[in-house]
Amino acid sequence: MKKKIILFVPVLVIIAAFFIPFNQQKTVLIKAPFLNTYSLLANPATWEKWRPDLRKVMTTDSNEISVKKDSSSFLIKNQNHILEVKYKANTFEIAETSSGRNSSYRYSLLPVADKLLNKTIIVADDNTTVLNYLIGVFWTSSITNTHIDDFKNFMETDSLRYGFKIFKTGVPENNLLVMEREVSEKDKFTAAAKILATLVQYIQANNIKQMQPLIAQFYENVRDSVHVKVGFFINKEIKPGNGILYNQMPKGAPLYAAKFRGVFSKRGEAAEALKQYFADHSHQMVLLPFETYLNNKLPVSDNDTVNIQVNLGTFPAGAAK
Repeated sequence: MKKKIILFVPVLVIIAAFFIPFNQQKTVLIKAPFLNTYSLLANPATWEKWRPDLRKVMTTDSNEISVKKDSSSFLIKNQNHILEVKYKANTFEIAETSSGRNSSYRYSLLPVADKLLNKTIIVADDNTTVLNYLIGVFWTSSITNTHIDDFKNFMETDSLRYGFKIFKTGVPENNLLVMEREVSEKDKFTAAAKILATLVQYIQANNIKQMQPLIAQFYENVRDSVHVKVGFFINKEIKPGNGILYNQMPKGAPLYAAKFRGVFSKRGEAAEALKQYFADHSHQMVLLPFETYLNNKLPVSDNDTVNIQVNLGTFPAGAAK
């Protein structure tokens, strides 16, 4: 009888390990403001970007994902996955089923109280069992089910979060030669070509050196017209005239930029990414986005393939805004 009891006790312990709840916790620092972090977690469209498994489904077939959302929760479903998120105050409760396996965990958000207020602490709590925890000691930890490291990677990797690698650069030269014209939408490329030809002729006739690839703006107005501006950074100051303008630029003033290679009509994606980056990092725009045409060649149609750098300027660090 004693022998049976002795054998029975470890069996009970093993069985209990399947059911005894165990809370596993991980704390990560996110280099992003609290409100930005919260709003991204409260947006199901963002989850489809930062979760690698959901992003894979979206890339393969976006029609396989359905989303239902109300004021404080949302539900994301596909054939093999159900993800439910409920949020209140600074807490997000997540329950999901993936390929028949259930999991539940929680994110608790805390702002970092420094003078910049540009960091957030997230505490991930995984509601698991003792057995899963012990398995995680030797193999993959169940805390990976929370995808907290995926979120941190997304928030701190520009190419994932904004779709472009965004980098800091500066105004390359002091002297800028430009011409501008407002034209109809259909004439914007013809007008840009004429402006460019005029500028090239001018610098050749006046012994001026072009210092950088040409820059341009195609800014659409509300009246079905486009404000076209084309220019060169040059090696010396000139006197403006005959429609040619001269701008004295603050060499080295901060610019943020994103490289874009693709169809001209889609270049606005890079500009929007820069604007969102500015909003997230509390930068103030000091000019409209402009493009550096790296091959020194303007497009001839909306479907033309371009290789450009989209630039957006802001104030120097510490400058009054």
